[in-house]
Amino acid sequence: MDHSDRDERPYHHGDLRRAILDAAERRLTAEGIEAVTIRACARDAGVSPAAPIHHFGSRKALLSALAARGFEQLVARLDADLATDHRPGAPALVGAYVAFAVTAPKMFDLMWRDDLLSPVDSDLAGARRSALQRLRHVSSTASAGGDGRLNAIRSWSLAHGLATLLLHGRIVTALGDADVDLATAEDFVALAYDPKFSGSA
Repeated sequence: MDHSDRDERPYHHGDLRRAILDAAERRLTAEGIEAVTIRACARDAGVSPAAPIHHFGSRKALLSALAARGFEQLVARLDADLATDHRPGAPALVGAYVAFAVTAPKMFDLMWRDDLLSPVDSDLAGARRSALQRLRHVSSTASAGGDGRLNAIRSWSLAHGLATLLLHGRIVTALGDADVDLATAEDFVALAYDPKFSGSA
């Protein structure tokens, strides 16, 4: 079988990069970070291993681009919650953040793995900056007045701490209690949306 047609398959501008990232996200979700390599993702996308080099010259660059996509998805999740939920400010931020982490745990883990990423990558740095600006803006609506930066730090710390404890399986086993409806990770996600939990009520 002649593979040259497959390897030289035409792509419109930008399509190859997206195809490789889509393949990388599928691999990350199904098998974890270790399964995400340029060669494997190129194979999944139906192109030669050399094809993605223009967009991703290294595995670290590929993982950085994938992590940038994760930050974009986090913001999209937050905005979707804000559009459909009457809870503004910190409760929406904390709830959406924790819900995203629980529903996309491998992506969430990758987003903070600076040992595998290039923090100076322009796409990743920009996505992180945009996400944190969005978190700061949303958290600043939690209360009238006050320091928006401190509100953001408080909300982000609360959200990230709970998300990390849930993903590591710590808080359910240590503090879960069926009698107070905190017996599962989903119960703690629901708690994250509670204004009383974020100190906004």
